[in-house]
Amino acid sequence: MNWLLRMLPTCRDVTRLLSDSMDRPLPLHARIRLNLHLRMCVLCERYKHQLLLLRDVLRKDGARLAEADRLEKPGLSAEARDRIRRAIESSRTPPPNP
Repeated sequence: MNWLLRMLPTCRDVTRLLSDSMDRPLPLHARIRLNLHLRMCVLCERYKHQLLLLRDVLRKDGARLAEADRLEKPGLSAEARDRIRRAIESSRTPPPNP
């Protein structure tokens, strides 16, 4: 049993492997070691489910927020634009000659 525990990744290693597995496929030996650890460690299994949940929520809500940003382009009000335009024009006019 001790040799098996020595072969398994630590919980810290598992968090990195889980994160990496969401970006790219893991090699076979890493997937086997990860799955063995997850079968034995309830906390790492819970962490995996939390990561998956976060990823799914961010994909759904992220797409919705990006769409909302495209539809609602924030900008200045017409009143603010007029104030800025007047300030720029008044700074351009040369001072009167004495």
